[in-house]
Amino acid sequence: MKKRTLYLIIGLLVVGVIILLVLKSKGVIGGSDAVQVAVDTATYRDITQVVTASGKIYPETEVRVSSDVSGEIVDLPVAEGDSVHKGQVVARVYADIYSSIVQRSEATLKQAQAQLANAQAALGAYKARLDQAKYTYDRDKQLLQQKVIAQSEFEQAESAYYSALADYEAAQQQVKSAQFAVQSAQADLKQAQDNLYRTTITAPMDGIVSVLDVKKGERVVGTAQMAGTEIMRIADMNVMEVRVDVGENDIPKVQLGDTAIIEVDAYNDRKFKGLVTQVAPSSQAVAQQTSTAATLSSSADQVANYTVHIRILRSSYADLFDPKRPRFFPLRPGMSASVNIQTETRHHVLAVPINAVALRNISSNKNQNHATFSNNTDQQEVVFKLTGQNLVRMVPVKTGIQDDNFIEIDSGLQAGDVVVSAPYNAVSKTLNDSTKVKVVPHQQLFEVTTTAPK
Repeated sequence: MKKRTLYLIIGLLVVGVIILLVLKSKGVIGGSDAVQVAVDTATYRDITQVVTASGKIYPETEVRVSSDVSGEIVDLPVAEGDSVHKGQVVARVYADIYSSIVQRSEATLKQAQAQLANAQAALGAYKARLDQAKYTYDRDKQLLQQKVIAQSEFEQAESAYYSALADYEAAQQQVKSAQFAVQSAQADLKQAQDNLYRTTITAPMDGIVSVLDVKKGERVVGTAQMAGTEIMRIADMNVMEVRVDVGENDIPKVQLGDTAIIEVDAYNDRKFKGLVTQVAPSSQAVAQQTSTAATLSSSADQVANYTVHIRILRSSYADLFDPKRPRFFPLRPGMSASVNIQTETRHHVLAVPINAVALRNISSNKNQNHATFSNNTDQQEVVFKLTGQNLVRMVPVKTGIQDDNFIEIDSGLQAGDVVVSAPYNAVSKTLNDSTKVKVVPHQQLFEVTTTAPK
């Protein structure tokens, strides 16, 4: 009886030990040292690399209309939102003063032309005198050689000839001066006529008056050499674009012709399609630089941004136009928009969640019991692969492109490998080779994290 009882107790103890070992291996008990993690499986999928940016909507073509002359706006036959065609009169500047200048210039030109005519007539008279003096000089020279006339008589003819020649040459200069005066007067008249013409301002292109900056009666300032007061802007509202700033780390990925998905704040319920049409070759100034060394030093630390133009395909919002409202445009300048530029797509590539990959110091993990970060060359992208006995192994990997959720694995893993994907703090810092883990569902891991005692 005593032996049977002893055997029973021993049997119960053995069963209890076995149960404890099983529960411990499952992490039910004695798992306080195990790190709770969630896992995912490396699988093949399509990945589209995306560059995200935000900006404003603008007409792809918009022209600033300014005045080339100064004066008062006396006529403004268009309003903001009006449709105009090329050559249509959109504004007039007070022209009386310019008309007076034209009249004075015309009078000055006529006066210069009259002076030129007088100079040319005088030149003709001097030419006749010169011809007569030349004839007398040549004749008396022969007579002197024949000793028919006295030396004094020849000298008189010679003096008369050179005097006539000087008068003729002076008359030629007078004609040239008068010609220059006529040319100058003609140029002044043309400039006056141009200024008078510029008092009538016309549309340089077909489009919509997108901005009207002045009112009738206001004064504008302008010259032909530089842009004057901006009167209005005329835009082609049929072709709109988004202009976004892309950082220097992402700009090498963006190429002309890349497609984009555009979200406009005014239309939260839909997405538009776009096409990259222009990538700025140089960066936008992030901060205004001065000549001081301190400013230059701080500016050097700023992130450079590059402007990218993305045309919004009209086909993606054609249904928003209303034939009954010809002046209604669904996309308007100044609207806020965000874009996802699809820079590259790869099909059927091995991928894992982005959070499964971290940059770790390989040498530190070999020599220490915890992860550390370093700036040396030992840092490498790694994942933690789940092995038997609920242990993980650090596996170096090479990655490719990524989207919002997944990253391509070029080498280091095979399809079906199970890797730790959460929490990221464990992947990036806590886990090491042979760290014991307890696998839980993603949702449960989140619940444990959020309900942990404070």
